[in-house]
Amino acid sequence: MSQVPERSKTSVSGLEFRVLSRELARALDGAYVSNIYSVGESQLFRMRRPAKDGGEPSEVSLVVSPRLGAWLTERPARVETTEFTTALRSRVLRARLTRVEQVDLDRVLLFTFEGKEEGPSKLVLELMPPGNLVLVGPDGKVALALREARSGARRVARGSPYSPPAQSRASLETLTRDGLERALAGEETLGRALGRGLSIPRRYVDEILARASRRQDDPPSGTPEEADSIAAAVEELLGGIESAPYPCLVRTEAGGVEVMVSRPRSARVLEESPDLSPLLDKALYPELIAQEEGNAARTLREGSGESSADASERRAREYQATISGLEAKKAGLSKLSADLRGVASSAGGAPDGEGALEVARVSGVVPRDLLASLEGTAGKGPASVRSALFDRAKAAEREMADIDEAVRGLQSKLKREGARREPPGVRAISISRAKREWYEKFRWFFTTGGKLAIGGRDAQSNTALIRRHLQPGDTVYHADLFGSPFFVLKGGSDQSEEEVREVARATVTFSSAWKTGLGAADAYWVSPEQVSSAAPTGEYLAHGSFAIKGRKNFVAKSPVELAVGIDESGRVVSGPEESVMKVARGYVTMVPSREKPSDTAKKVLHELEPFVEGKPGPGVDDVLRMLPAGGGKIVRRRTDKRAG
Repeated sequence: MSQVPERSKTSVSGLEFRVLSRELARALDGAYVSNIYSVGESQLFRMRRPAKDGGEPSEVSLVVSPRLGAWLTERPARVETTEFTTALRSRVLRARLTRVEQVDLDRVLLFTFEGKEEGPSKLVLELMPPGNLVLVGPDGKVALALREARSGARRVARGSPYSPPAQSRASLETLTRDGLERALAGEETLGRALGRGLSIPRRYVDEILARASRRQDDPPSGTPEEADSIAAAVEELLGGIESAPYPCLVRTEAGGVEVMVSRPRSARVLEESPDLSPLLDKALYPELIAQEEGNAARTLREGSGESSADASERRAREYQATISGLEAKKAGLSKLSADLRGVASSAGGAPDGEGALEVARVSGVVPRDLLASLEGTAGKGPASVRSALFDRAKAAEREMADIDEAVRGLQSKLKREGARREPPGVRAISISRAKREWYEKFRWFFTTGGKLAIGGRDAQSNTALIRRHLQPGDTVYHADLFGSPFFVLKGGSDQSEEEVREVARATVTFSSAWKTGLGAADAYWVSPEQVSSAAPTGEYLAHGSFAIKGRKNFVAKSPVELAVGIDESGRVVSGPEESVMKVARGYVTMVPSREKPSDTAKKVLHELEPFVEGKPGPGVDDVLRMLPAGGGKIVRRRTDKRAG
């Protein structure tokens, strides 16, 4: 069997999605979601498949990755959970997968689930960069999105009707002779003509041209015979994929390892398989772990303002807790295996199948689902009962081996975290200032009226904010979109109109509106008695979420912008520009940008350094902590104010 490099850079095209949609629908027919975990942005659905042909129910993990694709894996399930995963669980847990389909021949898969909703929900995997996962409710509207988007071209936001992304190039499936001739016209080479005109990756361009006895560098002849030959090659390729797909890993001319679903003439086959999922699992799972976990850790660190050392320490604690949980599970499986083998040996002395079944019942250690399946086995004699018991013991032992593999991987990561140090080259001024105020663990600023506004950083701090610090006489703010913190204005019962605008602006700025690049968003405020931790009947509240009862007081189109400055004590402050200018020696005002958060923090620090004036000043991490999750660009500066 061939070895696939751990970083093979394999990509999945719409042609692979066509085969995958049928394969996953067949493999997961009637399966339901028993749990969902995450690896970064990717979701691992633990699917419980019904028993078939007299066998037992089984479980398998379905990987749905907005960066890599979708496939089945038998590897140990992950145990990480993100806010998106929690929200997804609340809607599709225990739901049954009824259909998997592809949109046209595009890199879009739709998974249809029948569950608690009144009608089917669809999870949409969009693999086109930057990738997205969208849950569409029975009404055809977006119920949940990994990435919200609001632009003139397309809107993906909660409550909006969902429509798949438009293809920018022609599809092979709808390609006409005129379309092919247009693609071939005006380009210097056949490879460029097909690559630019058709929505297919290079490996299939090579394959089509190889079947037409042409090469990428050949110039188009412009003859009808050439167009006929290429059209016939396209038809042959699509027909083979539809009727007899050939999943394989190939070595391309460029030297990379890629996946294909047709028997290639343009590349060397490294490995073939009856199904596509095992090949994708082998080629993509290492990339999934390396890429998605790295992205998740970086996003969490940048979003929370953690220093590298703090993030490393937190990850080490998480790895250790996971290892402890897996070792406890392994101990339970070890006991189960030993008990089942002991029962199987005792059942061997029974005169018939019913006697062997009675031994299993009396033992009290045989799982209920196994006892139920033994009912149909008993009539075949004691040997069949013993065989079923031994099979379950072996399954437990295989799961123990998987746990050992997972623990070894986690221990390796734990060792790396222990050796990790703050990366060199990050410029930071040493800091030594007074003890932080209690509110500085939250988002915070003081309004122009002198009131303290505090907001959550994540689900945990949202919960702490509402349960521990919300008091009568305060007001509570939330943005009207998914991925918003709660802000509490202390003493907000007599808030001014200016303070309402300031806190609403801070709320939308520190929400997902910043990361998605919105220019403005709506927010609303309510009184404390309208906020409840109890979900409405029949619904579920994710950790860090609260139900709002009664009338909401909306503040429309609050600008998404932030001022960051240095106050008289030398600490970094951020918030609406009006509030920051009252307390800051100097400050800058920013709007969202695609820049890296760390680069943004360095630029802000550079602008603010002149106002430290010899006192111990902030570092990059101090600035990061006061920024929203995502990069920004400076649009205004006020750096002429000095301490008196």
